[in-house]
Amino acid sequence: MSTRWFFSSARVGAGASADGQALHTSVRFALDIVGRHEAPQVTGPTLSLVGPGDVLGFDRSMVLREEPPPGTADAAENVMASVELAHADLPWLLSPGTVPTLPQPSPQPWIALIVLAEDEAAPPRAANPLPVLTAPVAALPPLAERWAWTHVEARLPDDVTDVERARQLTERGARDHSAGVVGRLLCPRRLAPDRGWIAAVVPVTAAGRDAGLNAAPGADATAGAWPVPGRDTVDLPVYHWWTFRTGRAGTFEELARRLRFQPAAESGLGTRIIDVGHPWPAEEPAEEAAGPATVALDGALRAPGTAAPETWSDPAAQDRFRALLRERVDAPALHRAETVAAGDEDAADRDVIAVAPPLYGSHHTGEQTVPAEPGTWMSTLNLEVRRRVAAALGCRYVQLEQEFLMARAWEQVGEIRQANRLLAASELAAVVAEQAQHKHLDPLGPADLVTVMAPVSGRVPVSATQPGAEPTTLATLLASAEAVPAGTASTSFARLTRANGALARRARRGADGQAAAGQAAEPFLTRTLRNMGVISDEASPQAGLPGELRAGLSPMRLHVLRMADRIPADFWAERAEDDRPLRPIMAHPKFTVPIAGELLARWPEWALPGIGALPPDTVTLLETNPEFIAALLVGLNHEFNRELLWRQFPTDQRGTPFARFWPGDGADVEEIALWPPDAPLGSQLRTGGQGDLALLVRGRLLHRFPGTALLAVRGVNGKLPPAFDGVPATALALDESTVLYLFPGLDKERARTEEWLFVFREPMRGTQFGFDSGDQPTEMETWADLTWQGIGVEPASFVQLGQAPATPTRLSPPDPPAWARDAADMARIAFQQPFQLAFRAATLLGG
Repeated sequence: MSTRWFFSSARVGAGASADGQALHTSVRFALDIVGRHEAPQVTGPTLSLVGPGDVLGFDRSMVLREEPPPGTADAAENVMASVELAHADLPWLLSPGTVPTLPQPSPQPWIALIVLAEDEAAPPRAANPLPVLTAPVAALPPLAERWAWTHVEARLPDDVTDVERARQLTERGARDHSAGVVGRLLCPRRLAPDRGWIAAVVPVTAAGRDAGLNAAPGADATAGAWPVPGRDTVDLPVYHWWTFRTGRAGTFEELARRLRFQPAAESGLGTRIIDVGHPWPAEEPAEEAAGPATVALDGALRAPGTAAPETWSDPAAQDRFRALLRERVDAPALHRAETVAAGDEDAADRDVIAVAPPLYGSHHTGEQTVPAEPGTWMSTLNLEVRRRVAAALGCRYVQLEQEFLMARAWEQVGEIRQANRLLAASELAAVVAEQAQHKHLDPLGPADLVTVMAPVSGRVPVSATQPGAEPTTLATLLASAEAVPAGTASTSFARLTRANGALARRARRGADGQAAAGQAAEPFLTRTLRNMGVISDEASPQAGLPGELRAGLSPMRLHVLRMADRIPADFWAERAEDDRPLRPIMAHPKFTVPIAGELLARWPEWALPGIGALPPDTVTLLETNPEFIAALLVGLNHEFNRELLWRQFPTDQRGTPFARFWPGDGADVEEIALWPPDAPLGSQLRTGGQGDLALLVRGRLLHRFPGTALLAVRGVNGKLPPAFDGVPATALALDESTVLYLFPGLDKERARTEEWLFVFREPMRGTQFGFDSGDQPTEMETWADLTWQGIGVEPASFVQLGQAPATPTRLSPPDPPAWARDAADMARIAFQQPFQLAFRAATLLGG
């Protein structure tokens, strides 16, 4: 950390000892003679230093910062224009002399900052060697007081508290051109609001003026650059310039003090009354309906502590509505069940055409009827009017933005679509190959099956014939068997020994025809395999060879292995025991856009009922409504999953593409398909079912200063701590003068018990100098209370040092600043600290 110090001037090198442009030199000799020490000083020649009339300005890199920044369109009118210089000694480098009226000798600057209104002067025109600005003398600051508006600022460590020590460090920093020590020029002119301005750094001596205008030399180095006898304007060479514009009237402090707290209930925020006496417009009202029925509808935000069950003005009408709604929502599933009971067994496997109100959450849970248990998230969502309204808003958003959303969805699923094409082609090939195998291989006996598989026998895994041995391949198994001669499993041997071949016919004509025929009926290879014990009439772990061979030739297994190589993914192990291992990959897109912004922009009265009637300059404390948010997200995802299915997107309708409602980091909900069925609505939000506090602000302050920050700060004994950073709020702009500030993780109980405060902080725009606008207070406690009204200004709106304002009553020791004592004191007086305005959370909550 560092502390800001102000000093009136900084001079280094030869300039620190100069008298104007004259530098007097001397030499001191040390003499030691027979124990006697003498140090006589010998005067040297007087040297002439470079003066204002010998230079044409300074390098542009010397300018560190302009205030207001160049091109600003809405600068505050209560601040003074300023420019920071990298070399802290630059304003006094060519000083023509000292200020005779000050108690302590102080050099006069050789440059100054002037500010002219756009209707007072035209921008500087190109000339040689410098641009030239023609300025009215009446709009220029008094040259005799320029010393008060030029100073040095040093940022020194906090442990530096002694003034002399600070001065030494500042001089060293100026000598080394440290980044923590800068020079600054101020223009003591009060800026009018809503006007354009030209700020320029110009020479203040006649010699510097003439040199910049390429005029004949000869002007006095100590004479002022203005006024010029006989003229009411003056041509000034410009070393550096920029333009800006002030905004409409109203400083940050002035506009912030206009803000007033108004409870949400008094503003009518958070609820709206709707008529539910006739919920089915196309039908006649029930005979039992005695009259109109209403219900309070909440939004995404509500007044703190107003959570309550849905209550109709007519409880009987509410019961009738819920019973009829349950009947109609359950109708498709009941119709399907009745069709199956009537004997149509295929009805459960096909869609039954039915038109009914949507059953929100059915795709995620698999439920086809409203759960009978009250209080579960799905029953609350589908049977309460206010929750169905929230879900319908989510559906409506998808319907309005379906083309845009689907375009973004297809962009995310490019690789999955290609993978699903491969999987579909592979699954088709596997099914066709299985049918071919059933036709051609199933009739084959073991020997013929081994023979057919001979070309791939080295890649067909089989179990070992001996218990405990490692698995092997068919080729290894046959090669290791001594009873199986080489080539026995080849196609040539199979053709030679086939049942109806020449060799078999000769065998049947032997002497013992019956025995020969019996032996020929069983091929040699079959007998050999049977003798080896790898096939038998009984199915056993040691004799199951035909089944293993057919499993090894399974087209589905081979295609799965092939696809696992082409589509690297982590789901292949899960599909090993699946009936359809080559089924399409189901996925859903992910949208990170916060839906709250869309909702507030499209339907603000549904998101926050009553927001249109919120008066200006109002601060209202609200809390988020988890039930409304959960209902809207379920309806949003429900409808979008239906749209994905309609567009043939690879999805099972169980995904949660929209998981974020409020802006910020992370999702507001997990996958809806993972919600416990018996959980209450809203309990699965990351807030755990509790509402977070939010501050709604409407006022000119936000329009005038759009970068206004709002912090939540934990108080100490009900007050702001001396130093704090606070928790920044998440801002959601509703229009140019209305902003919703969210505080994730801060609920009303915590805010009350831990004494939190909400602090408006003025946007930081660098170091600023000026005075407050508005009326001057009758009693000024500190210099921070000083306003432009309390300062005597000339017709051109310049600060008058000779008319000192009243001294504040509460000045901090040991060295409080004094008016017009030196430039450092004027900097301390005019320095504008960022304004802060705090609201206590307990007060806003009503405690």
